[in-house]
Parts: sequence; structure tokens; C-alpha cells
Amino acid sequence: MIIATTTVNFAYLTGVWLETYERFKAVVKCGDYIAVVVPALDAERVGGRVYSYRDGEDPAVVLKDAARGCESQVVYVDGGTTLRHFEIIKRAFPGAELRLADDLFRQMRAIKREEEVEKIKRAVEEIRRVLEALELAPGVSEREAAFFIYKALYEAGLEPGPILVQFGQNTSLPHQEPTGKKLQRGEAVVLDVTASYRGYFGDLTKSFYYGEPPAHYAEVYRLVEEAQLSALKAARPGALASDVDKAARSVIETRGYGRYFIHRTGHGLGLELHEAPDISPGSGDLLQPGMVFTIEPGVYIPGKYGVRLEIDVVVREKGAEIL
Repeated sequence: MIIATTTVNFAYLTGVWLETYERFKAVVKCGDYIAVVVPALDAERVGGRVYSYRDGEDPAVVLKDAARGCESQVVYVDGGTTLRHFEIIKRAFPGAELRLADDLFRQMRAIKREEEVEKIKRAVEEIRRVLEALELAPGVSEREAAFFIYKALYEAGLEPGPILVQFGQNTSLPHQEPTGKKLQRGEAVVLDVTASYRGYFGDLTKSFYYGEPPAHYAEVYRLVEEAQLSALKAARPGALASDVDKAARSVIETRGYGRYFIHRTGHGLGLELHEAPDISPGSGDLLQPGMVFTIEPGVYIPGKYGVRLEIDVVVREKGAEIL
């Protein structure tokens, strides 16, 4: 039996994003059986088998009732469960062996159903459209550009996630948040935009030079493009995620820029911005059809500029398809 208490895994199993704050909520899953335990004030928001409790009642009693008929000697519990809610689960199943359910959820969520892929694709398409519509001008600040992107995404029906707009030397800092720095002609630009559509995230990064790029920037840009293409070709069913990372990293290392590629090649996308599979040097993940992840190699030269190019892909039977 699995008990999910975190909002994201609750949504994965029920299709409903439900925030109950300090009140206990859970999904009980054993085989094809699924039941939910929620506060009475949220009972009408969730369909299916709903077990509710009022303020002042013990949710442990309701949880035990919801799991009646399930094998409860071993109970797998969401790793993000708060201690307060963990105590409720312990009271409901006092003799059970409690184990972490994180690996189970990781495996389930890593392979997307086609309707999940379509939601990610919709998010990606809208992000791409917003990026294409963005017009920068000298004097605009990183914060102002980020606000424009945020507003456009929201108006397109998406929930904006982290948005990074970086100009000049800030592009050499992969996670630098937008500042008041104003754009000048003759500077590098990095735009890293995330947003979700009906709970599912897309994540794209665009790099370019505002003005005529110097030869060394153009060289690095082509190098990152080549590394991304190499990783894309390596992404196929049965391949190790670490081999996809290696495909990108070896291109950059061979040209002498290895020390400037300071992060993994990609990460999974879904209900969370970062989930399985992990496209990194040490990853043991095996790629399977339905997995969705980013391919985003980058080169960051301290004090000068950075270049990162990011696409989102889904693994199909014959290889990776760009979303």
C-alpha cells in the first residue's frame, strides 16, 4: 500500500491540485484501488472514493477506514510527508512497517502518459511563442524583461515558474536571478523560461548576442549547439542517461572548454520542474519511451559571458523527439 501526502503526488494520482495547509490529506493506493482522505471543507473538490473528516475529528481513523481491504503490513509513505502527518499515519497503522515511497513515485512519474506529454508540449509551445515575441532594446533591465515574459505567459494560460533574464557578465552565472542591470548593445543575453500548463512544466533557454557577436562568442555558441545535437542523437530507448550527458560533455571537453561546463546536461520534466530522469554524469537512469527531459549544455566563462541552449524532448521508440 502507498500513501501519498504531498501536493504533487496527490495531484499525480488524482489529477487534482489540492493545498490543505496544516490539515491532513492523503491518497491511499493499493493495486488499482485509490481512495482519498481530505478535510470536509475540501471533499467536494475531489472525485472518486472520498473519505472526509471535520475539524476536531481524528484523520487517522478516517485514513484507516479508507485503507480497509488493503494490505497494511508494509506501508510506503511519501518522503515529503511532514512529521505531523507522519504521526497520523503511524496511528492509523500502528503495527505496519513504514518505508519510503520515493523510488516508487520516481519510477511511476518518470514515464509519461501521452496526455501528460501533450500538456508539457503545450507549455513548451507557449514559452517558445513568448520568447519569439520578446523585443529587447538598449536600456531595458533584466527585471523589466522578466516581467514582460511573466505577464505574457500568464495571459497565455500558463503558470509561470522561475524566469531568468541575464545580460552581459551575468550570463556567466547559470542561476543568476534578474537584476536591475540594463541591456547594452554588444552584450550576451540568456533567457531561461519555465512555466506549466495544467500542472506540467516546460523549460526552454535561449542565448544570443545583442549586436554583432565577436568571433570567440560565435565559436562557443556553435560548440554548445554541437554538444546539444550530440546529446539529442544519444537519447534513445535503452541508453543510460549518463551516456547522454557524456555525449554532450565530450564535445565540449574535446575543444578545451570542459572546465566551463559546470552542471548536468539535463533533468526530467513533469509535475515538477526537476524530476526523473537525471541526465548527469553519475546517473543510473535508463531511458525508456515516455520519458521527458531537457537537454541544456552550457559554457560559462567567468567575468565574460555564458551560453546555454535548452530544448525539451520526449523519448520515443526510435529516439528522442523535440517538443
